Amino acid sequence: MSDISFIRSIISLCRQSLSGNKIAIKSAEDQMSLLVKSHTSETELKIALIFKIILSPQAISAPENSLTDDELSGLKLASSDVQLWAAIFLKNFIRSNFDTSESFGGATDSTRRIIKSFLIICTLNSDKLGISTPIASQLEKTLLMISDRDFPESMEHVLLLISYCHLSDINPLVLVETLTTRLQTELTQRGGLNTLNTNMNTNSSFNRALTESQSNYDLKYADYLINHVKNYVNLSRSIASYNNILNSNNIIEISRCFFEFFNALVEGVKNMCSLRNSVTLKELEMNKFVKSVSFLFCQSTLNTHTANPVSQSYEVDCNPSDSLFYFDDRNLFNEPKLFQYGPNVPELGGNQHNVQMLLSPSMFVNESTLNKGYYKTKLSSFKLFMNLMKKYKTRTYDNDTLCELKIILTLSDVHLLYLYKYFIYKFTQFYNFYKSMKGSLTSNFIVPMILDLLEFIRQVIKIFVYVHSIDLPESFEDNAQLYFSGIINLLQFNDQQMVQNDTRGTILKMKVAFLKLLKYYAERYQEVFHPFVFTCIEDVVKLCRMTTQDSSEDKLCCAALDFLSVASSTHWGSSPTASARSNPFMNNAFLAEIIQTIIVPNIGFRECDLMLLDDCPIEFVQREMDTNSCSSRRFSSISFLKKLVSSIGQVCQQIIAQVATKVASSNDYKLKELYLQLIICINFKEGSGEFNINNYFNKYLKNEFVVLAQTQLTQEQRLIILAIIKYIITFHNLFSEINTVALIPYLVLYINNSHEAVRSFSAEALSRVLAKVRLHKPKLKTCILQALDNLLTLMKSGGKAGNEFYSKCTMKIFLYLREDVRESGMLMIEIVISLIKMVTDNPVNPAYNHYLFESLSILLRLNLQTESYGVGQPLENIEESLIPMLAMIIQQEMHPFIPYSLQVLCIMLKFANKASTTYLQLLNHLLTLETWKVSIANAQGNIKLLVCYFEKHSIFEGEITKNMENILNIFHFCLVHRKLSKHSLDMINGIIRYLPLSYYVTFLKSIVTVLLTYIHNNKTGEVLVDVMTTVSLLTVYLHLHKYEMSFTDILESIQVGITGSFIQMVYLPNLKKTLNMEAKRVHAVAIAKMATSTNVQNNNELFMILMEGLDDLISGENVKLDTPKDMLDPDNMDEIDKVEINFDVSYVRLQAANDGKKLLDRNINAEDVIKDLLAPISGVMKRNLSMSGKFTSVLSLIR
Repeated sequence: MSDISFIRSIISLCRQSLSGNKIAIKSAEDQMSLLVKSHTSETELKIALIFKIILSPQAISAPENSLTDDELSGLKLASSDVQLWAAIFLKNFIRSNFDTSESFGGATDSTRRIIKSFLIICTLNSDKLGISTPIASQLEKTLLMISDRDFPESMEHVLLLISYCHLSDINPLVLVETLTTRLQTELTQRGGLNTLNTNMNTNSSFNRALTESQSNYDLKYADYLINHVKNYVNLSRSIASYNNILNSNNIIEISRCFFEFFNALVEGVKNMCSLRNSVTLKELEMNKFVKSVSFLFCQSTLNTHTANPVSQSYEVDCNPSDSLFYFDDRNLFNEPKLFQYGPNVPELGGNQHNVQMLLSPSMFVNESTLNKGYYKTKLSSFKLFMNLMKKYKTRTYDNDTLCELKIILTLSDVHLLYLYKYFIYKFTQFYNFYKSMKGSLTSNFIVPMILDLLEFIRQVIKIFVYVHSIDLPESFEDNAQLYFSGIINLLQFNDQQMVQNDTRGTILKMKVAFLKLLKYYAERYQEVFHPFVFTCIEDVVKLCRMTTQDSSEDKLCCAALDFLSVASSTHWGSSPTASARSNPFMNNAFLAEIIQTIIVPNIGFRECDLMLLDDCPIEFVQREMDTNSCSSRRFSSISFLKKLVSSIGQVCQQIIAQVATKVASSNDYKLKELYLQLIICINFKEGSGEFNINNYFNKYLKNEFVVLAQTQLTQEQRLIILAIIKYIITFHNLFSEINTVALIPYLVLYINNSHEAVRSFSAEALSRVLAKVRLHKPKLKTCILQALDNLLTLMKSGGKAGNEFYSKCTMKIFLYLREDVRESGMLMIEIVISLIKMVTDNPVNPAYNHYLFESLSILLRLNLQTESYGVGQPLENIEESLIPMLAMIIQQEMHPFIPYSLQVLCIMLKFANKASTTYLQLLNHLLTLETWKVSIANAQGNIKLLVCYFEKHSIFEGEITKNMENILNIFHFCLVHRKLSKHSLDMINGIIRYLPLSYYVTFLKSIVTVLLTYIHNNKTGEVLVDVMTTVSLLTVYLHLHKYEMSFTDILESIQVGITGSFIQMVYLPNLKKTLNMEAKRVHAVAIAKMATSTNVQNNNELFMILMEGLDDLISGENVKLDTPKDMLDPDNMDEIDKVEINFDVSYVRLQAANDGKKLLDRNINAEDVIKDLLAPISGVMKRNLSMSGKFTSVLSLIR
């Protein structure tokens, strides 16, 4: 297909996607994917052509354009909507192909490079390239999706491009020349090339010298970075020239010049991609990387020449900094005369010198004097850096993450410090100038500039927040005084006129970022924070007093309360500074003021809360139950007060008691609710003070709770009832059993209340207390059945949105009633199925849907587990009702429900006793590799279901054995897929755990080879720990199956002599990171088996290392297997909803479908197996281990 035909095809399919028809859109996406096959040699060209469509200027598709479609290379119909769909397709293409290994049809390395390079260039230059905001947003999201894996390892150069080519005012030619000179100097000093004594100026001589110095990887890496900068500088020139033409608005000239520019862009992208063939960060050791950066981007002296209009001279300030990274006010001010104070003005854009202007009230500065886009342009590039760092917000603390942060900060910490200092200084300067002009007609022109400065500070601080969520950077610690002084000053900034002009909320957002950073310091980095903490506490308290009740300030108020909450729970000694200040929280008057003026005003209901109560009752209840992710002043205040009670209990209780006394006798129901909330906070801990939960309820709350149960509630009464029910929910574990039994009939009555918030609170309370009264079922059965009937009626009439408090309570009732529900036969199962069908078209509430499927799972197990006794419903009846719905969910790709459907199928499959047509068709579907490729989000559920087939291998023997190679191929696909690696090990573990060895014995060597290859390609990461568990499991089951070859024998058959290095360098180091107790037992048996092998017996050092590993594993641990926890057990019914559920992931586990299967068979006693294994080598062990005085635990296992 020619280029123009391909472009026309893509545009046609994008136009088809604009139809809004789901089938047409799906068809268009499929056809576009076929056109851009990720494993063909033309893919790179096709990707470039898609970017050609995306980047084509609007002039090309303008109706006024007289050029033909042929003259425009097929782009005549490339409207902005078409370009947007092309960008969306690109994002979907990456999502489908980037995580898949190239060997399974995923994107090739060259395809990844070209897409990534285009995205970097487009994102950093979206304004200059004329890319519209929606399209630029899609491209940036796509780049960030890639960066989640590739930044910084193969994207560290992006930081250099942002810093030196977009932020710094250095002349690009000076930049390249200086970096090249530094590299040449370093090479000369190492004796590689004596440029001082020769006349060599050619790049070929320099490159030859680098090539000849094979050991100088840091020099080669530096050369790689320079070439990136050099290539980008050349590209930037082309982009600047093209931008000038875009701004001419000459349609014909723009149309013709675009193609010339795009060719230059493609060449630049190719050059960027080819650089990956040299020494990159991936091949470099950390010390080599640091060494390379230290000489290439060395700290030297930056001479800042400050123009003083009063003295009409320059003042020079010399500071250690990156001499290539600076801002120059000659680009900020449009008036050259402002800088003409002498003959020694440094050249603009030179190395080591920049110029700043000292603003003076006597200066005449107006709107035309300032370059209004100066900071905005830099800010748009810097935001990419901030967005790249956002992924660390949710990352865990581990060696890989620390390594990544070290790379990032090595390249950027000096620049971040410069930016922070510069913008604090500029803000102070511009704000003082603004104040001197305040009231004049021209004063407002400078406000947007000041807000841009504050926005830049906010972005810098957000980067610090992301870094501090992992670790304390050394550069921040070294400059703590500078950073904290700026933060403290800006926290108190409160210019009302400036705030009114701040339509984007920059000032509020900046303060929120400050408070989040301070919270990390109070929580984790107390030693560094100690000299500043008391000042910060007092200033944040002042800030809280200044906040209004306006909802726009909610996030600021919550962030302030969250910081104070953390700061109050930390034990701070006297301040180490000379003033020797004491902790403000130890001052009773200060504490009383906080409670009365900050906590109490924010802990009660506001008018907006009461509006929410009537307009969005479910959201109101979610907030009250703290199950809603949005910030809330009320719950930040509650959290703060609880922390105060925990750390300063007695004093706090006295102060709150005084406050509570004032409102206790009030007729204001809002104050009464506040009083009850304070009571809950004071006594939230068991055994706190002399307060008696039961006595207080019986004396002050029970009468009102009982009397109002059957009346129409006013809003005031409703608030009190909600507060009482919340009291019950909070202290339900402390209520006596008698009181709890007495409460239940009234909770059931409140489930019939006319207001949804009251019904929801009651349902939640009932679900919490049921486990405590399970011994009183005969007495409560009728009442609970009535509650169930009410809840089912409410859910049937509740619409598609659903109420998760109803479905959760229904689930708990099923667990509570058990056989009484089972007696209803298929009726209850069919009711739940009908409720699920109601929400399949529009799954609005994931929590509601989740508990419906939990309820269905409970009903299935209650029936199927007792079917053999003639009590439950036969599987055939259940399948008849359930299979059509599950088939519809899977066939119509209802993604929120597919993982649940797969888990429900697992339950039914486990009770199947024959290979029915349905299950055979389902198995054949699972054994098709394409199924796994097109539905990555369902892979975890597919794996669980496939393992169920392994468990039932006796009735599916023929299908499994003939497809064993196919199954292992699917495992390999999942293992090398970035998002499925961890889950793939559940599949291979299921094969080892459940299938007879004869099924896969011929593939043993291939399985081990695949695992070794994965280990070789992924030397770090949490998945490696799980791979070691699989290795141990295979070792154990080869022994249990009495196979002639052990795991170490298989290793030696692959490569002679590999066992020792594998155990020492890979197996044991990763095994030590294991936290799972079941995995530890497997490892213990595996090590015992390995220790008996000939290879280990002949290597005393290796034997001792294994014994040490075994001793570490079993010291203080019980190697006997525990009984798996079954959520259907009456004793565990309170556990089913305690597991934290994350609905942001594609696979949410059903607790009722989780039957607690373990790695080892329940009939295997791990301790006995270990003893049997060690018995033949007991003599060797006694001789080698007894003398050391260690290995007590291991020696105790010798028979």
